[in-house]
Amino acid sequence: MIQIETLRLRIFPLTLPQLEKLIAGMPELEAELGLTPSGQELDTHTREAMQFIADLARETPDSFPWITNWQIVAKAENTAVGSACFMSKPDDAGAIEIGYGIHPMFQGRGFMTEALGAIAAWAFHFPEGPRLMTAETEPDNPASRRVLEKCGFTASGERNFLLVAPIA
Repeated sequence: MIQIETLRLRIFPLTLPQLEKLIAGMPELEAELGLTPSGQELDTHTREAMQFIADLARETPDSFPWITNWQIVAKAENTAVGSACFMSKPDDAGAIEIGYGIHPMFQGRGFMTEALGAIAAWAFHFPEGPRLMTAETEPDNPASRRVLEKCGFTASGERNFLLVAPIA
């Protein structure tokens, strides 16, 4: 099982059956993973995005762990605090897009900065992995923009950010 650990977090990719449980409802997934219930549910936009990722994962079974949801769990609480997902496998140019979100009650605690930095480092570690990571955020979302900037992304437009793999 792939798992990334940071000081405060465990981050791991969901299998397709686990991703389907997430779409059905957080309590089902949390029970399967042995997590403390967060009391959170996916909003409509996130549920639709997860359904898109699940459909894509079903069509491309060799895409794991790139095409799935990466669950972010706070170790101290053993609670799901958010997630991140790649929108595809790295393309021929070595680019990949990442999306992310933290449940509202866990925002402002640095979890996403810690998680995104760790996931990017993990992805860039692989020779067949990405060389460039992109992310998109709304111009009126300063918290998300700060997360990207703290993780080393640079703005490349009003909504777009880029992170280039470190030179080995």
